[in-house]
Amino acid sequence: MNRPPWVLIIATVGYVGYLVVLLVLDFTPVVAGRLGISLVLFFFVLRGSRIAGNILAVLCGLSALVLLVAAGATFSANAAGAIMFTIIAGLLGLFAGYLFFSPAIRAFQAKALPAVSP
Repeated sequence: MNRPPWVLIIATVGYVGYLVVLLVLDFTPVVAGRLGISLVLFFFVLRGSRIAGNILAVLCGLSALVLLVAAGATFSANAAGAIMFTIIAGLLGLFAGYLFFSPAIRAFQAKALPAVSP
């Protein structure tokens, strides 16, 4: 069986855990939707889907940009919150870059079995 890279597994657990903590602390339908979409995408990414990996990378990159804009907007009112936004945005940006450019991810995706139609 083709095993996903360990960095991908750690990132999956970290991101899904982050969303679960957000849901536990303050349930909102938006976060619940993000969790649902993320679980579906990670399900396919961990099985080697290049399309799901690219979609997830784009969504993580966009989330990082939104968090950076939010950090800039809230810095004067809440510096600690802005720093947290910046750290999370940096981690999301690193993960998006890893999904796009990592040779380990590309090798893992190349070994995945292609979909077979009946």
